[in-house]
Amino acid sequence: MMQGTASIKPSGLAVYWRGGAGITRLVMLSLFLCGCPPLHGEDDTVVDATTRQKVGQGMQPQQIALDQQMNSMFFQGMGNPKLARQKFIDRLLLQVSAVDDVCGLTDQQRLKCETAARLDVARIMDDVDVVLRRYAGRTIDLNSPADQAEWNRFHRDATAVQAKQNGEGDATSLLERVITGVLDDTQRSVWERESELRRQYQWQSVVETGLTQLDLALGLTAEQHDAIMGMLMEQPLRMNGGMVWGQQSHIEPYICKYALSRLDRSRLDALVSKRQRKMLGDCIREGQATADWLKQRKLILE
Repeated sequence: MMQGTASIKPSGLAVYWRGGAGITRLVMLSLFLCGCPPLHGEDDTVVDATTRQKVGQGMQPQQIALDQQMNSMFFQGMGNPKLARQKFIDRLLLQVSAVDDVCGLTDQQRLKCETAARLDVARIMDDVDVVLRRYAGRTIDLNSPADQAEWNRFHRDATAVQAKQNGEGDATSLLERVITGVLDDTQRSVWERESELRRQYQWQSVVETGLTQLDLALGLTAEQHDAIMGMLMEQPLRMNGGMVWGQQSHIEPYICKYALSRLDRSRLDALVSKRQRKMLGDCIREGQATADWLKQRKLILE
């Protein structure tokens, strides 16, 4: 009998096992969230003698072409580094424009910010190139313990760079430092206020999406909905917005469930009926089970 520990992951479909063949389900979830096709088999790769032997022994090959994974993670599946670079530049320059709209930058301030944005893009795309060269042409077989370890290394390296490319959480961002440095005291105060308001409405959108699902599960009254929403708004999570809204699957409900799991359980229980309490507990446990995964994927920054 297979041994392992069960955890609920945000596929919304099944519990998967840590240990043994359970690594496969976790990888399939990661591939799904990357927007890539699932695992590839004989039609996509050369089937060598070892693979034929595994199939003969009843082991289905679970192969992942890392080039496809990197294309999806870094280039949105288009295989066009130049276009990805330009979109990256456009997004950072849009941030500079937002600062200008709110604070009224001088020509010199704007030039410094735009230069910092372009340098950030160059630096992070160099990091992308390092990962591309390191794993180019590799195919991972998840039936192999050595390849499972290699998949973990790849996933760690690629996710760290993808998080820099797609949003916040890059402590080395030159643009963030330059924005802070070039603003005068009045501009800085205005921008900090604007940034806080943006974080609030972004968090509110996650909470509202999550509570929609919670309502379907529990049948919340309007009063219960407002009370739980108030508790969640009091304790916002720091998110990587580019990663959260850049996913092709809807990850917001799982972030909301994790946030729910961090609240005072006694206060929550007091808000719901005995009938609702069991389902609320299931949601909280699911939020606890997804915590490490959300952090590893850089969806939440803690």
